[in-house]
Amino acid sequence: MATSEQRERLIERHRYINVEYDQWWDCVYSDFKEDMREVGIYVNRIYFSGFWSQGDGACFEGGFCSSGVYLDHHHKDQYPMIRKLMDVGGYIGTDCKHSGHYYHEHCTSFSTDHDTFYRTVECPTEFQEQIADAWDRELEDEVEAFEKDVIEQWRTYMRDLYRKLEAEYDHLTSDEVVWEAIVANELDEDDEELEDAA
Repeated sequence: MATSEQRERLIERHRYINVEYDQWWDCVYSDFKEDMREVGIYVNRIYFSGFWSQGDGACFEGGFCSSGVYLDHHHKDQYPMIRKLMDVGGYIGTDCKHSGHYYHEHCTSFSTDHDTFYRTVECPTEFQEQIADAWDRELEDEVEAFEKDVIEQWRTYMRDLYRKLEAEYDHLTSDEVVWEAIVANELDEDDEELEDAA
C-alpha cells in the first residue's frame, strides 16, 4: 500500500492518465449536442483547444434543426414577421461555420437564408403583391435583428461549452479521480513504480 508521500508522487506522475486518450471529451460533446437539439440547434462538428493560452476556446458548426423550436425557446414573443413567414410555409435558416486557425467563439462565420412572402404566394394578384412587398420589407428588418441575436446566443453557447470542457478536464485531472485511475490500473501495487516514486 502506498504511503501518503508515495501517493502524492504517483498522482503527479500519472496526473494526465485520464486525459491522455483522444476522446476524453466525448461525454461533454454528446451532452452538449443533445442539449442543443432540445433548443432547436443541430451541431455538426465541435472544435476546441485548451486550456492554457488566450486563444483557447470552443466553437461549433451547425444550424437550426427546427427554427420553430429555436424561436419558441429563445424568442417567445418576438419576431412576428418571421413567425408569419413560417406559418405560410416559408423557411428561415442560419448556418454557422468555423473559420481561421483558432477555436473560440469569434472564429465562426454566420449566414442566414430565408424565403420571402412574395415567393410563398402562387400566382399573386396585384393586391397580394403589394401586401407581400410590404411584409417582405418588415421581414428584412426582422431577419437582420434576428441574425444578430442568433450570433450572440450561439457564441454564448460556445463559451458555455468551453467552460464545460474545462470543468471536465479539471475533474479528470483532480487528485481524487487520478488516484482512482491509479488504483483501478493497479499502479499503486507495482513495486517498481513505488520504488521509483520514493
